[in-house]
Amino acid sequence: MKKIGLTIGLLACIMMSINAQTTVESIRERYNDIKSYLAEMMKEDGVPAEYCQLHLKQNLPATGPHFEDVLLYWGDDEDDEDPIYPNHHICYAQTKYNFAVREFYEEYLYDEKGNTLFIYARNPDIGFDDGIIYDFRFYFNKGKVMNVIIKSSADLGKTFKDVYTGKTVPKEYKEQLDEYISSSKRYKQLFESIDDNTSLL
Repeated sequence: MKKIGLTIGLLACIMMSINAQTTVESIRERYNDIKSYLAEMMKEDGVPAEYCQLHLKQNLPATGPHFEDVLLYWGDDEDDEDPIYPNHHICYAQTKYNFAVREFYEEYLYDEKGNTLFIYARNPDIGFDDGIIYDFRFYFNKGKVMNVIIKSSADLGKTFKDVYTGKTVPKEYKEQLDEYISSSKRYKQLFESIDDNTSLL
C-alpha cells in the first residue's frame, strides 16, 4: 500500500510541475521527486525498478583505463492509448566518467516532451584553474537558460564558494554550457535508441 501511495504521489507531483509554469522552484520540485523515486527503486524492497543502465570500460591512449556509467530513467507518455505498453519519454539521465584520475559527474532533467529543464555538472577540468573543481547548475525554460549557479572548490569538493549566480551565462562558461547541451541531446538520443530497439521497453 505504501508503494502504491508513493507511486501515485510521485506521478501527481510530476504532473503538477509539468502543468505549472516553468520556474526554478518547479524544476527543483520535479528533480527532487524523481531523485526520491529513483532512490526507492534502488532499495531491495523498494518500488519495482524501471530504468536503463549502461557501464562502459575501455583503455584509452595516454590516459589509461576509462569508465562511464550512465543511468536513464523514463516516464510513460500520458496520451498513449496502450495502457500496458505505452510509449516512453526520457525524464532523467545521470552519468559518471573519468579521464585518467579526473572524475566527472553530470545530471540532466527533461520535461515530458524531452526538452532539457536542468543540467547539473561537477567538472574538475574546465581549463580555468588547476586543481579547482566547478559545480554548474543551469535551469532552462523553453530551451533558453533562465538561471545559472556556479560554485568552485579548491579542497577536492569538501567546501564550495559562490562564483556566479544570475540569469545569463558568463562568456567564459559559454563553451562549457554548449558541451553540456550537446551531451543532454546525446543522452536523449541514447535513450530513444534503446527504447526503439529492445523487446518490451
